[in-house]
Amino acid sequence: MWCTTTIAALSAVAALLPPGGALRSPSNFWLLRQRGVVSTTADRMVAAYVSSLRAGDSVAAERGLDALLTRPIAIEFEPSGNNDGGTVVELSDGVIAEELRASGPRLFLVPDSSQGAEGRALARVEEVDYSDGGLGSRVWDASVGLSIWLCRNAHLVEGKEVLELGSGVGLSGICAALAGAAAVTLSDTQVAEAETEAETPSEAAGELDSELGGVALLANLVRNAELNGVAAAAVDLDWSDCLAESFEPHATFPVVLGADLVHDEKYTLPGLAAAVVKHTAPGGVAYLMCAKGRPGVDALPAALQGTYGGVVEREEMSVMNSFGACEVVLLKYTPP
Repeated sequence: MWCTTTIAALSAVAALLPPGGALRSPSNFWLLRQRGVVSTTADRMVAAYVSSLRAGDSVAAERGLDALLTRPIAIEFEPSGNNDGGTVVELSDGVIAEELRASGPRLFLVPDSSQGAEGRALARVEEVDYSDGGLGSRVWDASVGLSIWLCRNAHLVEGKEVLELGSGVGLSGICAALAGAAAVTLSDTQVAEAETEAETPSEAAGELDSELGGVALLANLVRNAELNGVAAAAVDLDWSDCLAESFEPHATFPVVLGADLVHDEKYTLPGLAAAVVKHTAPGGVAYLMCAKGRPGVDALPAALQGTYGGVVEREEMSVMNSFGACEVVLLKYTPP
């Protein structure tokens, strides 16, 4: 474990916590890198920062932290308390996800360009058990990547009303609020448990897809917004409803966000495309970051542009962290 003595670099982060909050050590470093860009500068900066923490050199640690936050990076800190382990869940697309149960919220220190070159913000999100939240129960790599990108490009959301689709635990939407969005609406779907005892397990399984979400998701989104002191509404939004000709969104938004919304082709791309288009205000834009390789990701631009018109711009990036990397695609969709 890295040095946890009174280090100015950590106290600067702790100052962003509510009274009584406590931090331990940096537990992960997340770097958003453009595809094809090979640079060891950020790696050397992380190594220097870690070395200064281990040595208890507060001056060097504070200087290293400031330097890191000029980069497209998020530093994840351990809250007080230990992770007590979890279970491993195999998803239908063959991806193995580990369900972690921590004793406190996950804490991400991100650069905040709305506060100038040295701005920083601390985002806090509680996760829920997979059985309660399905795919939305945890923080995915693309969500961290989109959060870094938003905080580095705060002008895109500053002063605007923002909708996050498929919020899960709400990290990207909360970062949009921290970056200066005028108002943020978080959304996800909550699949209710079967209410009748007469249903057989197979019948209930046909109506309840536990990967989609659970009743705990929206309640957790509200808690996470409160945890960060941001004004954010949480609404139940099923994308399939958006396919109906009679569907009328409760509001349209200048900015629509989404992270890792495509996990399997069974999660209807037409429904997602309809949700994006019908909630994006005239003259607005949608920013969607998805992990490459998921079934359906390559078909999403056609589902948007081919069905509804408009323009899709695509940029490939990598979300690097201390334990691996995830190739992602950032789609910018501008409706006609």
